[in-house]
Formats: sequence, structure tokens, C-alpha cells
Amino acid sequence: TAYRFQSTLSEDDVLKRSISVLKTFELKTPEQPISMSTQFGKDLGMDSLDYNDALVALEEEFDVVFDDKVANEITTVGEAVKYISKNHMPEEDILDKEV
Repeated sequence: TAYRFQSTLSEDDVLKRSISVLKTFELKTPEQPISMSTQFGKDLGMDSLDYNDALVALEEEFDVVFDDKVANEITTVGEAVKYISKNHMPEEDILDKEV
């Protein structure tokens, strides 16, 4: 039986790390600091290629996978953060995960 472990990351931790990842991209400077309500397209000026690259970078940072359905539904940094917080698996638990 595969067990689902609760993520040890708080949404605040995920947000801070996500902002660091997003700042590695050449983004339009948002009028407000990046927050949970920041929109990838409207506020950061990301096109679909930038957005896909950002999701891949977030997947690598947090060891999560955004499936296509989820990726198509996420429009804000907060939605990505909530998904990561819910689906992140702590490193020590990855070893026990059934594939």
C-alpha cells in the first residue's frame, strides 16, 4: 500500500521559494511584489512557453508534477503554491513511494 504523507512545507515557504524560481525568468516587472494573487500572464507577462518553463522549474524545485489538466487550470502564483503544498512529497518519503 502506498501511503500519502502530509507535506512539511507551509504555503508561505512554497511561495517564497516559488518567487525565487520565478525571478530567474526575464519577466515583466509586476506593479506589485509577486504574491499569491499574481497572474502568470497578466502580471508577469508570461506567454505559454514561459509559463510551461516556469512550471517545469517549479516541478524541479519541489519534486511535484503538474499534469496537463492542472497546468491548464492554474493562472495565479497562489494556485500553483496551493497545488505544490498539497502534492509535494518530503524527500525522505520519496524512497517509500510506490511507482
